[in-house]
Amino acid sequence: MSLAYDTAWMALRERGRFVPGESVLVLGASGAVGQAAVQLAHALGAGTVLAGVSRPGRPTGPADGVVDLSGSDLRTSVREEVLDATAGAGVDIVIDPLGGDAFDGAVRSLAWRGRLVVVGFAAGRIPVLKANYPLLKNIEISGLQISDYRKRAPELVKECYREVFGLCVEGRVQPPESTVSPLSEWRIAWEELSSRRAGHRLVLEPSEQ
Repeated sequence: MSLAYDTAWMALRERGRFVPGESVLVLGASGAVGQAAVQLAHALGAGTVLAGVSRPGRPTGPADGVVDLSGSDLRTSVREEVLDATAGAGVDIVIDPLGGDAFDGAVRSLAWRGRLVVVGFAAGRIPVLKANYPLLKNIEISGLQISDYRKRAPELVKECYREVFGLCVEGRVQPPESTVSPLSEWRIAWEELSSRRAGHRLVLEPSEQ
């Protein structure tokens, strides 16, 4: 709650300037920040929440639709799927923890005056954007490094936690399930993570001596 959800909140509320009724595309929606962003966008009153996932069937929470990120031409396919899901309007906000080809497609799927927030580069490639594109479409690309906010804007972080934990108490957002295993099974946990088979949080617990 204190890492994934505050990152998602800052991306939506602060960097993305989310307004209820707006449409949101969350890339990497089955990851920690992605799951948090989908839940928060829904709880805060988004008009449409689209979940970008690379493996169909992965948990997407209360998303209104899924965007397939497993294709070979994401620059084109992401835009086409988003436009289909939004009646040609595009999305107002994109939360992007992935980078790579998914970023290329997501930028093209933004609506007029849309905002894309870069959260990370889990896909591996740090994308490059030509500066004329934001100008032509009146869009914004910003970044988020959550640790800077804790150091430089503690009052804003306090506001974030008040809302996030308030929504949790009300049952409108729910932390993802965790599987607890003994520390001796670290190798199994690592294999699940590295092969991307893990669909939830993995917790390793040291044995009592």
